[in-house]
Amino acid sequence: MWSVRVLSGQQTGQIYDLKPGKNIFGRGGVSNLKIQSLGISKEHCEIHVYKDKMIIVDLKSSNGTFVNGVKIQNSIIRIGDKISLFDVILDIIPTQDIRPKNVSKTVPAVQKVRKPPVAVPPVNQMQNLSAPTGDWSVQGPLSYPQQGNAALQMNYQQPANYTTQQQAAVPQISFQQKVENYVENVLMPVIYKLGIIFSFRQILLGVVIIFIFMATILSTIPLTNIIKESNLEEAGKRAKSVARAVAKYNEQALLSGQLGNLSVQEALKEEGIKEAFIIQQSDGLIVAPAEKTGRDVSNSLTLVARRELRAVFKQLDSNTIGASFPIAVYDPASGEATPKYHAIVTYDVSALNFDNGRLISLFMQSLVISSILGLIVYFLFARLIEFPIKNLNLQIDKALLEKSDRTEVAFDYPVFQQLVSNVNTILNRAWSGASTQGVLGADIKPQQNKDLEFSNLVEMISHPAIVVDIEQRVIALNSNFEQLSQTSKEVILNQSYQTIADSALVQNMDALIARSIQSPFEKQMDKIPFSQFECEVYCQAFLDSGGEPQYFVITLVQIKAQDI
Repeated sequence: MWSVRVLSGQQTGQIYDLKPGKNIFGRGGVSNLKIQSLGISKEHCEIHVYKDKMIIVDLKSSNGTFVNGVKIQNSIIRIGDKISLFDVILDIIPTQDIRPKNVSKTVPAVQKVRKPPVAVPPVNQMQNLSAPTGDWSVQGPLSYPQQGNAALQMNYQQPANYTTQQQAAVPQISFQQKVENYVENVLMPVIYKLGIIFSFRQILLGVVIIFIFMATILSTIPLTNIIKESNLEEAGKRAKSVARAVAKYNEQALLSGQLGNLSVQEALKEEGIKEAFIIQQSDGLIVAPAEKTGRDVSNSLTLVARRELRAVFKQLDSNTIGASFPIAVYDPASGEATPKYHAIVTYDVSALNFDNGRLISLFMQSLVISSILGLIVYFLFARLIEFPIKNLNLQIDKALLEKSDRTEVAFDYPVFQQLVSNVNTILNRAWSGASTQGVLGADIKPQQNKDLEFSNLVEMISHPAIVVDIEQRVIALNSNFEQLSQTSKEVILNQSYQTIADSALVQNMDALIARSIQSPFEKQMDKIPFSQFECEVYCQAFLDSGGEPQYFVITLVQIKAQDI
């Protein structure tokens, strides 16, 4: 998180940690961080700490709040920014920074003393003062007495060991960060240069086209593997079927011992059959066809067939499948029919492959479908990326016309939200500077954040109160309303008020808001009963710059027993 360090004044050197949420700076009152200076208001300013940013808001202080020398009403602040509250200078530092040891926040810091002593130069010469040399004895941070807007006058010098401490506190860069840095600093600059040569839509269309072709081409790899596996399975089934047919066709001839009548010609006529023959179980020699009789064809398939004595099939190479089927003959020695021969068939797998025409047709169909889907994605993403930019441009034009410093784009994208915040800061400083210098006229005043204004307003109301906008979004509510409606601010804030559990209260609010839209200049009133009492419900509309109802403040006042 972040901390605030005091650079001048009675509390020089003290460091205050900022808590998440609201931190009030002032001389007294309900200030969380009290600054001792007569020129500071009781409640001078407040810093809102969020997860990824900090916002400082001036609380209508007498002498104003300055950030880096510029008077502000509200502004985003970052590490290193100098904040001036009259004659007290603060800066923003990380919480883990080294802070003075053995120094209590309630005890003023001891002055920094130089040996030998040197006279302090006048204030108007501070910026031209170079760092003195010599032996310094550090007893505490150095304070600089200032007058007026000290943020423009002082040149704060860091302690001598500040750089060494910072370097020691630098964390080690992880492997993931190294990869991200390499991609951002080496690879992405080449991609970024395309934005200079081509338009955004051309780049996006090019990326989509490349994606379509790459996805289509890469999709053929698993498709080819699936087809190949399917062809091997089908080839095995066909080879086993043909081997069984060969065995059944020649079974009678083998039983009768008429080896001259054996034939495998019918099997060779089948498409894809490369070889068909019959071998003996005893020695593996071919007995049919006649032109191959006596040959030894020992291979992995015949060896497995003679060992297993059952129907088997085996892949011989990438394009050949072999299958065998045993032929049983009566054995007088054992009195049983035992396998004496095997019908062997080899099948060419390439006979089942797609031809090139069908493969090209399938590729083109996939390419057309991918192109249609890719163009739809291109159209949607181009509009999605351009929409928030167009919306922000329109809001900037409106802010310039209405002299407002408020723009807002409801896209949950951190980089874009940071851009919106910077635009609001620039507009705020432009109107603030113009108003101070009288360039555009004294009637130009920066506008506060409406959400913050209404949040402060409901806190000032002692009765239950809630503020909603024209889109039914809850802008602010006080603790009394939370208790009455039995809801929580964290749950309902920035959500629709329709989520309130009390349906009767929601219907009452619907009716009052509808009447306020019809008669925005009149206060609307109704009654609603609760379990132990009855309340009068009031609704007042607040108009936008165009005179249309934009916000609705709703309060509930309990009716006393004597008033009923």
